[in-house]
Amino acid sequence: MLQEWQLLDDPRSRRVRAPSLDESLVDLVAEECGDGGDDCDSSGGTDGFPLPPPEAVVVGLQDEAADLLVARIERLDREESALSAQRAATLAALVQCLGGTSEDPFRRLDAPTLASGEVSAALRVSARSAKAMVHEALELTRGAWAPVLEAMSAGRIPHRRVRAILDAAVPVPAQNLAAFAAEAAAVAGPSRPDGTLDTDSVPSPGALGRRLRRLAEKHAAEPLAARKAAALERRKVDIEPAGDGMCWLTAYLPLETAAAIDTRLEAIAGSLASPCEARTLAQRRADAFAELLAEGVPKSGSAGGTRTEVIVTIPARVLGGAVTTTGCTDGGVREARGRGEHARDDVAEVLGYGDIDADAARLLAAHASTWTCMWVDPASGAPLAVGRRRYAPTAAMRRFLGARDCTCRFPGCDKPGAAAEADHTRDWSTGGPTSTDNLALLCPEHHRLKTLGYWRAKQVGRAGEPRRDPATTAAGMGSGSGSGSGSGGAAAATREARGGPPGTIEWTSPTGRRYLTRPEADPPLPF
Repeated sequence: MLQEWQLLDDPRSRRVRAPSLDESLVDLVAEECGDGGDDCDSSGGTDGFPLPPPEAVVVGLQDEAADLLVARIERLDREESALSAQRAATLAALVQCLGGTSEDPFRRLDAPTLASGEVSAALRVSARSAKAMVHEALELTRGAWAPVLEAMSAGRIPHRRVRAILDAAVPVPAQNLAAFAAEAAAVAGPSRPDGTLDTDSVPSPGALGRRLRRLAEKHAAEPLAARKAAALERRKVDIEPAGDGMCWLTAYLPLETAAAIDTRLEAIAGSLASPCEARTLAQRRADAFAELLAEGVPKSGSAGGTRTEVIVTIPARVLGGAVTTTGCTDGGVREARGRGEHARDDVAEVLGYGDIDADAARLLAAHASTWTCMWVDPASGAPLAVGRRRYAPTAAMRRFLGARDCTCRFPGCDKPGAAAEADHTRDWSTGGPTSTDNLALLCPEHHRLKTLGYWRAKQVGRAGEPRRDPATTAAGMGSGSGSGSGSGGAAAATREARGGPPGTIEWTSPTGRRYLTRPEADPPLPF
């Protein structure tokens, strides 16, 4: 009876139909485990214990088969990464064979075009796609990209992450490309001492993009403000027909402007939610967007009464207009400029979106309705907790979570923190306290999956780990907070061995697989 109760408590085993055994699952498990394998128990039971009920057998077999299928997907992804590296090397060799090494400069210039034509004809792809494949292969096989190509061949960096690295490298000059590539490969495909992929340290797609952009800024030849001034001249709005009487309306805008627009749409759509509202959140956002542009106000709800909040972390010296330099101390500004290096003004970050230049950060701070400054304790971080005196976190705790988590903390999810909910990792109903070491931001979808018990979460970070020196940040356009985290050397190694920094969450999937998600290790440029 106890087994039956435990089985019914498991959401994966609730009876929606009579238990049935899929023979293909048996074949899959047998194929992966092998006959007589240690991981497979073909005995009829164990001494002193009865056989499990049929439902438990079916559920257990399904879980084991699902876990094996996920492992197979991981293996196929690694193999695809290695094949992508081989394809890049093969395409580069094809260019060489078609005149890439010719002494005739015109023949060398035509070699990539000739190779693209061969690829287009052989693979039956468009000329544009073939040219993109060839040019990407030529770029990846340059000597500077050796660390990235090596990581691809080892299966640590899939092709989709390589594209993110190449996109982020646009502002990096040729002389800094090798250093950027080495650091980018370590970020996108972190490895253990034995050379295998450290899956727990792989950033989510959104976090990877943000870290790569910061890394590119470190190696860029021009400061962000100068590049933004040039890009601002290309701002525009485009419309593209999409069939079925629909279209895509896109805008190329400064990041701080787009973040404010996105946050306002989210707030308006949230204010329209009600039990009688049949539209989804995405539909309400789209309707509010169209009505604001076409008529000035939404047909339902009030745009003017909606409170929006964009959290921006700004290093304190940026607000004072302090300028640092690349490759020298403050006293060496004139010497650095004489060597051709540029003075760099630290950047700020719109949490969940990306970096902005210092001028934009100062403008946002000047127009902020409120500021929140946070000094971070180097030993224990911000002491934000209310125990079990109340269920809902305080406003200060919510802002702290926005600065720490930035996005939904589910593995791979990048829903901005402004659209996420503060969730008790250990449920309040089971004694979980309302404190920052038991709270995390989750988007509604993944909050539901956790609440229903399909995914389980546990905070494994250590609150007593050492942090960086105290730092202060200011928040613009509403309120915000920032914190400095991370340390180097032996302290960092000790922290990782103990489970990770505060806010580290261990997730367990329905198949029993475990994943770690950590707060982003590198905050905006050092305060």
